[in-house]
Amino acid sequence: MSGWTNHNFGHGGLGRWLAATGSLSARLAASGDVFSVQVLRQGRLPLTVDEAQALGVAGRRDGYVREVLLKVDGVPVVFARSVTAHEHSLGAWRSVRGLGTRPLADVLFRRSGITRQPMQFKQFKPNTALPRQIQRVRPGAPRSLSARRSVFLRQQAPLLVMEVFLAPPAAWTGPVARWQPIDWKGRP
Repeated sequence: MSGWTNHNFGHGGLGRWLAATGSLSARLAASGDVFSVQVLRQGRLPLTVDEAQALGVAGRRDGYVREVLLKVDGVPVVFARSVTAHEHSLGAWRSVRGLGTRPLADVLFRRSGITRQPMQFKQFKPNTALPRQIQRVRPGAPRSLSARRSVFLRQQAPLLVMEVFLAPPAAWTGPVARWQPIDWKGRP
């Protein structure tokens, strides 16, 4: 079992950020002075079994993967991983390949013919693979991480987008988050 659920377990501001249905990038950009995207890696990489299942592809196989950090005022606040079957990255989702440091939202929320399936939520426990990976790229991030994901469809081709919220729950105070002066241990 993948551990993803339709139940948003977030509380307060974090719960509202997890449930927001529009562009997360636009919302983050509105919460600070400078919004940026740092590409960690992208290209043809193995899909996890869970990702393959969510995309409806048989077995574990390669896909097109893009991993980024979304930053507000230089602070990494969200880790995002988008995946699609490799052949879809050459067809319906080829625009994802040329994004560079632009947010994926430039494609998802500005082009016609794209639909979004319902969001799913997950709490990643400490010492599991994803939090360990994130600790390597963002030391000091909370060890238990809240995430959401959804599948976007374009020309019947699925693209899975997972967003992991790196700032401590106290930082997600409302429609405009407080990235400073809260430190990464959640203290003001």
